[in-house]
Amino acid sequence: MCARPPTRTRGPGGSATTAALALARERPRPVAPRVGRAARCSLRDVPVGVVIPVHGFSPYLTQTLDAIAGQDAPPVDVVVVDDGSPSPVELPEGHRDHVRLVRREEQGGPGAARNSGIAELDDEVDLVAFCDHDDVWVPGYLSAHARALAHHPGASILTGETLIVGPDDRVTGEQWQSLHRGSHRPALVLPTIYERHPLCTSATVVRRSALSDVGGFDETLPQAEDLDLWLRLLAGDHLLVSVLGATVRYRRHPSGLTHDLVELSESLLRVHRAHADHVREPVARRAEAADLRGRAAGLVRLGRFDEARAEYAAADALLPPLLGERLRAGILAVPGLRARVGRRSPYGV
Repeated sequence: MCARPPTRTRGPGGSATTAALALARERPRPVAPRVGRAARCSLRDVPVGVVIPVHGFSPYLTQTLDAIAGQDAPPVDVVVVDDGSPSPVELPEGHRDHVRLVRREEQGGPGAARNSGIAELDDEVDLVAFCDHDDVWVPGYLSAHARALAHHPGASILTGETLIVGPDDRVTGEQWQSLHRGSHRPALVLPTIYERHPLCTSATVVRRSALSDVGGFDETLPQAEDLDLWLRLLAGDHLLVSVLGATVRYRRHPSGLTHDLVELSESLLRVHRAHADHVREPVARRAEAADLRGRAAGLVRLGRFDEARAEYAAADALLPPLLGERLRAGILAVPGLRARVGRRSPYGV
């Protein structure tokens, strides 16, 4: 990583981001070389840029940036996006000479923040790695992706493994659903991504050209914008590779976005309905019923019991629940119980 220009500011409308993404679609990108198994596993030939969105003070940002700087195959560019924080975010000492800070005047959500970061990356960047401000890459994370790319040069999406930790960095014991190692044909893996949501954004690297092809993240989604992006990429026939050894420590804490269960379920419902044509009807019905039950569980947490009963009834009409689904709904409705059970629902809460 090298010295970077000073902080830049983006306006509230995101017009600069939209224009930059549009320009990126017209800008020619290098075609991935067809290389054999003995190819060099270096990211010098495929430059990586990192985008980190943050809103408000983050006690974990230093740890996140330390892990990125300590990679044995460091990225060529790192952009932290301050998504309209009330008090401007400051870069930690020790990272101000090789990390850029971009400020958005108004909060646009994670999708808008990531789009701003993508637009700001150096032109040479070919692979975009996403990492949230509270997550940490383990040593060798980027080099593992490099090795996978050498074996699968036609890949557009590389996703690693996820280890769930708590605020104190201790492993929680929850199991993150993951894909089998290796390449996955888009049409075959799309239903799995649609229903199980196994990709963690902080463990995923995407070719910049592929992001340009689909227009980046949907900035109108408050949550589940990452699932929507993966589905659009797969629908566009972009190859996905699951990488062994590229591990991220994904932090679960009360201030995380996924703890707003009502908003999350509404976003997931919107995404599932938008992409229902890409899966069989039973898969779409199961996903929609799960979203309705997730929203009902969130309403129970808020004490809005009449609305919750209506959502449960709508879900039951769509797909009568099995005993296990009733138990999962009950677990979601009780804060803290999910962690004790040690199972991760698709909602990640």
